[in-house]
Amino acid sequence: MKNIILIKFGGSIITDKNTPYKARSDVIRRLAKELKKIKDISIVLSHGVGSFAHTSAKKFGGKRGYKSKWGIAKVAHDVMDINKIVMDVLLEEGLPAVSLRPMSMMITDAGKLKNNLFEIVEETLNQGLIPVVYGDVIWDKKWKSTIYSGETTLNEIGIYLSKKGFKVDKIIQVGETNGVYDDKGKTIPSINRENWKSIEKYVFNSKRADVTGGMHHKIENALHIAKKGIKTWVTNGVINQEFSHALRGKAIHGTIIQ
Repeated sequence: MKNIILIKFGGSIITDKNTPYKARSDVIRRLAKELKKIKDISIVLSHGVGSFAHTSAKKFGGKRGYKSKWGIAKVAHDVMDINKIVMDVLLEEGLPAVSLRPMSMMITDAGKLKNNLFEIVEETLNQGLIPVVYGDVIWDKKWKSTIYSGETTLNEIGIYLSKKGFKVDKIIQVGETNGVYDDKGKTIPSINRENWKSIEKYVFNSKRADVTGGMHHKIENALHIAKKGIKTWVTNGVINQEFSHALRGKAIHGTIIQ
């Protein structure tokens, strides 16, 4: 059985969400350098699209259909822009990363995954490469289109790989906070189905453009995959080496969802 870590670089950490179409290339590079130190374990990397596609998606739609054909084409184009920036950095740092477009691997029906081509991800891993996916427009049988966040796609891939002989060690969500905060602004060290209902009212979504649902969406996704025995670590990518600690299973200033 092959061990694998699933990683999501959040849109909040790799872009300036207050400034449309502005990437944080320095942060992406630092995270890539930390990732490069990990040896002898397979990785699937996903990233958010932050102030790139969320800006256009809020204007043109895509979550449950789109307002115009040109508009959804613009959203689809914007996700490619931030993906290219991420890929450029990964390759410059010597990581054998290959971009795989979610739009070309999935089709949904009313937002639920109907068909996939995740065998492509599996083969990429078998060849010793790092598949990179991201938040993207997904074609939908009922709505014309929907938008899958980077973590939703990552979770679906994780479920697929766990059925194909991979042992998903953990999922690491890299954002700009010390995990999930309570009503006093303190980190909640652990979230599970038992305590989530009492915590949920403290989790407010960002007022910035985020068509995929913000932190609440991230936690719900993590709790869903936790049913498969897979833990999600929510850590702060702003802090130097915090991502490295999560990769190595060391203590973090964050939240573990299980």
